[in-house]
Amino acid sequence: MTEAELDPKLLNLWKKAQLAREQKNWEYVVNLALPIVKTHPLFLDARLMVRLAEGEVAKTAKKSLFGGGMSISFKSAKKDPLEAIWDLEENVFQKDPFNIKANLEFYELGMKAGQPALAALGLETIRAGHPTNTKIAHQLAEHYMANDLPEKAGEVYRHIVKHDPRDMNAIKGEKDAAARNSIKSQWQGDFRSSLKDASEQNKLELLNKQGMTREQMESLLGELSADYEADPTNITTVKNMANVLEKMEDFDQALGFYNYALTLNPGDVAMQRKIELLTDKVRDLQIAAIEADIEGRPDAPDIEERRAELAEIKRQRGMKAVEEAKQRVDRNPTDKAYRFDLGQAYFNCGMFGEAIPELQQARTNPNLRIKALLMLGKCFEKKNMNDLAINAFSDAAKDMPAMDNIKKELLYELAMVYEKVGKRDEYLECLKEIYNFDYGFKDVAKRVESSYQ
Repeated sequence: MTEAELDPKLLNLWKKAQLAREQKNWEYVVNLALPIVKTHPLFLDARLMVRLAEGEVAKTAKKSLFGGGMSISFKSAKKDPLEAIWDLEENVFQKDPFNIKANLEFYELGMKAGQPALAALGLETIRAGHPTNTKIAHQLAEHYMANDLPEKAGEVYRHIVKHDPRDMNAIKGEKDAAARNSIKSQWQGDFRSSLKDASEQNKLELLNKQGMTREQMESLLGELSADYEADPTNITTVKNMANVLEKMEDFDQALGFYNYALTLNPGDVAMQRKIELLTDKVRDLQIAAIEADIEGRPDAPDIEERRAELAEIKRQRGMKAVEEAKQRVDRNPTDKAYRFDLGQAYFNCGMFGEAIPELQQARTNPNLRIKALLMLGKCFEKKNMNDLAINAFSDAAKDMPAMDNIKKELLYELAMVYEKVGKRDEYLECLKEIYNFDYGFKDVAKRVESSYQ
């Protein structure tokens, strides 16, 4: 959105934020611009200003953010991607704006929201805070290429070559970006200036508008359908139809058009990810509908058939997740995050033996070590390898000085294994450690208090 679309009540606040930026009063900039970001999550100018100011505040405070950028761990519980992004703004970025893990999550959430320009900010922030992290920079360049922004991609590839002159992929990428940008400039020019009439301009504005009415969406879909009939190979029209259908919550048709768009541009990495996320959403809705049906009709004559159907859908989803995770590992065999995702997918399918080697590789990444050990311990416990489970849970718990939710879960899982092998003193010690910090965690209070009776 643009400044002209700002809520009039916030316009004065925005002007004050701009003035504070000119005066380099960075903390005041953050205080002024954050409420704007909360109200208008797609006003990127305000979000960019917030991130710039947060970075300057971090430098002034002499925080060690440019080395690892992983000092804060946070995972939002919100399902709406824009709400989850606000959780990151509120709980992470004000203290640690260059946090790699949080900015990668920001990127995923932006893509899930169907906002590639917003998503790119997460990767751009990592590039600003960690200029030598060429792996993330490659991801950013690929994102720009996938979204038909070769000029920006070329700038990122030049950044990579500056820090690693021997990176042949970046050298080739810069040449490819320059070639595509030349073609784009020659044949397309500026997109807005090439729009044929006011009707086309109106379509573009509606597509970018948040909160369209059902009537507006149906009208826009009708216009796009006419464009599609005239030229079914126009990838912009195909993507726009998929976008509108998704907003109308006609997910099956939306997926059909997104998949068709991918056949028109097979190398579109962002589109591949979009399809994966929307497919997951469709599966979630399907599972939720069957679960609600089962819960609402517990005595129905076909209830066992419905339960079997639900179990089969979950099994198929699990195997599909394994297949997709395998493909990502095959494309990026040295990426430990993809190894963790594959291990998690195996675990969710009950394939504990297959999960173990993937998680063992993932734990070598310092940023994934704790999560990988937690899941490894669960795998060992499921296979009744209780001594190895105890070692995994204990190693992870020792590495976590703060009693956050992950450590509570580690200690709880460790306690359950101790109980299983008959080590009651160790079992109670783990539970009491949780009890001292969080009385309401699972059934810890009941277990601890019953031990005194």
